Amino acid sequence: MLSTPPKVASALLYIVLALAISSCSQLAPRYDAELYSDLTEVNAELMQFFSSVSHGTNKESYAKRDQNYHALIGKIDALAMQSNTRPMPNKDILKKINNYLSSTGADILFNEQPPSVNSLKKISSSLNRMRKEDEDKGLRSTIVALFKNEVVISMDQALTYESFLNR
Repeated sequence: MLSTPPKVASALLYIVLALAISSCSQLAPRYDAELYSDLTEVNAELMQFFSSVSHGTNKESYAKRDQNYHALIGKIDALAMQSNTRPMPNKDILKKINNYLSSTGADILFNEQPPSVNSLKKISSSLNRMRKEDEDKGLRSTIVALFKNEVVISMDQALTYESFLNR
């Protein structure tokens, strides 16, 4: 039976552990149950707001909705910031992932922030444009439906990505 001197065994163990740790790169941010819960809550608030204006609005009644816009936009921006604080894989790993995806013809590329951040920023932008148009001239029901569609698509992307992380 071969025996390994303690110093050699310790060195080998250290090398194996170092290799194992260095090869365990995180490919996505960690799941955040509170963030997901807050997303589903603000989603319900958004749908309630869209329901309240679904028949259209007029410029004269904008003041009644002003605080709703600001509250929703503020919550969405805070969630985007919260989502963006989680660590992402390093640039080299992202580059390898994107190269692989490009080679397969996939039309998806990962940036240096979670996809939910971009989706939340799009929602904030849509709500800001909607608020401005509502304030300036009011909204027809068809315009409300278009803004709602933009928000629903982006919120679906954010919720889908965040729920995917809970695996």
